[in-house]
Order: sequence, then C-alpha cells, then structure tokens
Amino acid sequence: MFETLNEPVDVLTAYLDGRVRPLRFRWKGRVFRVRKVTGEWTRREGSSRLTYFSIESTGAETFELCYDPRSPQWTLCKAWSGPGQG
Repeated sequence: MFETLNEPVDVLTAYLDGRVRPLRFRWKGRVFRVRKVTGEWTRREGSSRLTYFSIESTGAETFELCYDPRSPQWTLCKAWSGPGQG
C-alpha cells in the first residue's frame, strides 16, 4: 500500500561528517527505527535546500522523509507497506 502524507514528524537524528541522518521517527504513536537509508537527494525550494531520505524501517516498511533546515522540521512525505501492514 502507498500513501502520500506530508505530515510533520519528530525525528531522532545524528550528524555525521556535517550531514544529518535520520535514526528513528514517531508517527501515529509508533516509533519506527531506521534500518537502512536506501536513497538521499536534495531539492531547492527558494534559497533553501531540502534533503530527502528514502528509508527502510526495521519492520520492513519503506518511507520518504524530508528535512527542511529553515525550521528545522522533518516531514513524512510518503509511506509504503506490504500486505497485512499499516
């Protein structure tokens, strides 16, 4: 199942080599641990650069998170889950 969400979420992050990395996030009362970052890209919005992450959780779900350094704020953009999940 695929969902477009664009919901603000709280994300625990690490800063490694000057770059932000998501470790886990809370959504709908659940905590999702990041098992693997499968993609990272940036997009310009005005004078700011948003950073997007495609991640796999330890529960096998896949998510797209966006970090906006202006706020700073994280947004859960999209969620994919397999049959029987969600």
